[in-house]
Amino acid sequence: MIGVRFDGRLGNQLFQYVFLKYMKEKETKRMVFFSNPHHAYIEKYFDLEGNDNFLLGSKGYSAITRVLPTLFSLKNIFIHNWVIPKPFKIKNNSLYRGYFQSAYYYEQLKKKPQFKIKKAFVDDFQNQYGELFANHKIVVVHIRRTDYMSYGERRKRDISLPMPYFKERLNAIENSENYKVIFVSDDMEHVKKVFPPQHNFIFSSNNEIIDFQIIQNADIAIISNSTFAWWACYLSPKKNKVYAPKNWFGFKIGREHPRGIMTDRFEWCDVNP
Repeated sequence: MIGVRFDGRLGNQLFQYVFLKYMKEKETKRMVFFSNPHHAYIEKYFDLEGNDNFLLGSKGYSAITRVLPTLFSLKNIFIHNWVIPKPFKIKNNSLYRGYFQSAYYYEQLKKKPQFKIKKAFVDDFQNQYGELFANHKIVVVHIRRTDYMSYGERRKRDISLPMPYFKERLNAIENSENYKVIFVSDDMEHVKKVFPPQHNFIFSSNNEIIDFQIIQNADIAIISNSTFAWWACYLSPKKNKVYAPKNWFGFKIGREHPRGIMTDRFEWCDVNP
């Protein structure tokens, strides 16, 4: 019996879902389950594999799996982000915890989740932005601030990217005035102060799944060190160009953190703290 725990928001939940799928492929004869499916909401937005939508949305399934770690005295095993992901011996009667923020586990899967967004949310996106994306080249600038400015459970620190990073990346795009530039942020008032309105600027104030699709469908994406934006770009059906901050959370110390986050599919850019 092997459990995996959900922690964090949408981006982290996608990594944890993939990790569970990785464990299931490795441990075909053992029960592998989420210990707290009530915490997750990925089934709200995505058509998942098999009966996973039903299970993750089931109060009955949640009631059962929530007591299993205590009932069977499962041992907590933490997978830490400062270690490069690699094959490891899976221990039975364990509850695996971590964020698993790497493409490694997804790339190891024989059957990869497609994370197809549910039709109702795709229709919402098309109604709002379909014509814009069909008729224009799009640059999206994803800027995460708020919680990143005081991040961490034990020691609070600022892991938000400096605003000049986004300016530099946007200015480096050739003929950027020929693109529609959409800003996606959790601190739009600050963004508007740094990027005064221009004729081709659009400031998005939408729910998260619309913002996810804006990033996912852009021709060029300039993103923060956010797993939400990472997944939106990684799952893009287009041959998009993605500019991401080199070393992710470790941009201030010059070391990749978490290890394995820097997928070859993105272009990794220096950040001057």
